[in-house]
This record gives sequence, C-alpha cells and structure tokens, in this order.
Amino acid sequence: MSGMHSLESEALINARPSTVWAVLTDAGNLNVWESGIAAVDGELRNGGRIRIRPAGSERRNIRVRVQQLPGHVMIWTASLPLGLSKTARTFTIEPMEGLTHLHVKDEHSGLLHLLGGHTLHLTNRPMAGFVKSVRKRAELLDRI
Repeated sequence: MSGMHSLESEALINARPSTVWAVLTDAGNLNVWESGIAAVDGELRNGGRIRIRPAGSERRNIRVRVQQLPGHVMIWTASLPLGLSKTARTFTIEPMEGLTHLHVKDEHSGLLHLLGGHTLHLTNRPMAGFVKSVRKRAELLDRI
C-alpha cells in the first residue's frame, strides 16, 4: 500500500502569469468565483497561516500553512495531529508562449489515508473543476 496519493490538473491560461497569481492569492475573493472555498481567514502570503472553510461544508475550518515563491509557486499544507493526515496543495505558474501554464497538485498522506479513511480536502471542487475555474476567472480579469 502506497504511503502517499496525489491528484493533479493543469491548464494553459490565456492571461498573464501575474493575473493568474492574483486570482490564486486574493483570499478575499476566493468565495466569489467557483473555487470551492466558502471563506478564508488570513492573508495568502509566504509564511502565513490561514483558515479555509470548504464551500457547502459546515465542517470546521481547516488550518493551512502557506509557503510561496511569489509569482511562481505556492504550497498550502494542512495536517491533523500525530501524523493522522496531511495534505499539501502545490500551485505552480509558468509563462509559456504568451500563455500561462498552471499546474495544481494535491498530495495526501498519513495514517488515516493509509487506512482508506479521512483525507483533508481544501475545497469541495474536484481538482480539474478548480483549475478550470481559475482559468475562467483569470481570462475574464485579463480582458478588463
């Protein structure tokens, strides 16, 4: 049985890398577009800690640690005590032939994951739907 499971999705976005980065790091507006996040408490900045509440969920907030190489990579890490569950979502942005390549990867590990149980989900959207929504919002904002 593998100790880690990952999901990933990517898209080419017809918007500047700075616009895609702005969409991903605008905590105050993550609940405006179809991100799957109902609320974020805190700032999405390097070394920051935020609380995320997935949309459609009355579950308590998930505490997330944020690491960034601004404009290029952002990692959200959430975990349960005693190594029961850990989720890391990595967002990578690269300019590519006049477009922006966005790659998002979730890695799940921990005892509960190994037992086929609970995994911390940072949004209620499937990964491909989340990436599609980022593309839609960034392309809309870049036209303005």
